[in-house]
Amino acid sequence: MNKKSFVIKSSESKEFPISCDYSYKEENPKIVIFCHGFKGFKDWGCWNLVANYFVNNGLNFLKFNFSQNGTTLDNVNQISDFKSFRNNNYSIELQDLIRVINHIKSPKSLVKCNDLYLIGHSRGGGIACLATQYHPEIAKLVTWASVADFKERFPAKNELLKWKKEEIRYIINSRTGEKYPQDYQFYEDFIKNENSLNISKALMKFNGELLVCYGIFDQVIPKRDAFNMVNFSKNAEIISFRTNHTFGSKHPWDNTTLPLSLRELCDITINFLKN
Repeated sequence: MNKKSFVIKSSESKEFPISCDYSYKEENPKIVIFCHGFKGFKDWGCWNLVANYFVNNGLNFLKFNFSQNGTTLDNVNQISDFKSFRNNNYSIELQDLIRVINHIKSPKSLVKCNDLYLIGHSRGGGIACLATQYHPEIAKLVTWASVADFKERFPAKNELLKWKKEEIRYIINSRTGEKYPQDYQFYEDFIKNENSLNISKALMKFNGELLVCYGIFDQVIPKRDAFNMVNFSKNAEIISFRTNHTFGSKHPWDNTTLPLSLRELCDITINFLKN
């Protein structure tokens, strides 16, 4: 198995570089692009083990850091750039994924790209759904514990008014206790671009196959989101797992093997993508 790390440089002054890892075997004909979730990054928890598992089972695997997820090119494994984090929004993340897809499809790309599939975890699942509007060649899409409606994730009225007044709010990292800042522009950008950030509309237009996976003990995303995604779609199936939001994974992950739930998730996903 081989692994290449590379950076997609910005083409416009407002764009940030995107750090990518491509794990592959030359004989594998298909590639998966993986989108991490909120407060996550490409090397979070078990994601490196997941990449290796996919490659060893016939699917090349590209994972990347959303450009303003709080990591930097010098520190890709930790959220440390809080200025970047606070200025992130859904529109930026959607454009990041579009940039990644366009890059690997370009003639100059080092990535071998025949069939192209998307997997997204949590917030990354919603972003993956949105990207299918701009890349109809994506034949298969898999969501892992994905959000189905970004608008529902925003705070209620009083909290929203407080956020607007103070212009910033803080998200607590339950593992580290760190406070992650989030500007009110995050909400303003969503309202401004609500039509292009509507997951249900994107899935209604998606002509490919969708696999929706969720954990019945997920305390982050309600299971109704998984069922809503299926209802929005033309060709979808749903599978539940007796596990939590991260399918048994956590950060850091010091074990050399996947947790049982995550391995089962990978096996089912690989089977769906290959058959």
